Amino acid sequence: MRKVIISSILGALLFAGNYITLDNGKVIELKPDGTWQEVKVVKKGNETLAIKPDGTWEKVEATKVEAANKLVTAVDKKYKDSPLVKTLLGKWQGDEISYTFTIDKVTFKQKDGHHIRTLTGKWMVDNVDPKKKIISLDIAQGAKLGFITFGGELRKIRVVDNNTIEDITDMYNGKVYTLHRVK
Repeated sequence: MRKVIISSILGALLFAGNYITLDNGKVIELKPDGTWQEVKVVKKGNETLAIKPDGTWEKVEATKVEAANKLVTAVDKKYKDSPLVKTLLGKWQGDEISYTFTIDKVTFKQKDGHHIRTLTGKWMVDNVDPKKKIISLDIAQGAKLGFITFGGELRKIRVVDNNTIEDITDMYNGKVYTLHRVK
């Protein structure tokens, strides 16, 4: 009898959705199988309901709808204060690629055939290697929750000097983009 009760409780916890509010105000449900979906959360009287894309809904405790981690972490702030990372601020242009960094936002453009792919949004520094002058960053991500990133792209930038950087993200595919500061 005790095993049945414990199994029932564990099963309910495993199959209950974990709801997370992203910085942009959208709410997602993290599913037990590792996938996620956007849901709409509404209040009806004292109840909070999560409405799923397929039209189904479930009652959730307001406390179960957790706020996502802020994109600006203590590590990111420490890195953004580093002189190497501050070098990125401004406009950069190269063949088929460009960046515009402000303190809070980045715009990344890359030519892809006849199209130009554009990402705009927040940016966060993941790591800095001062010896190699390489900065690893997430650009235009919706949110980051622990090791899970929603949207955006990971890029690696090597600072050559104050007026030249290299995007080495695709280095192993034989592509290194050299960019120069636009004045």
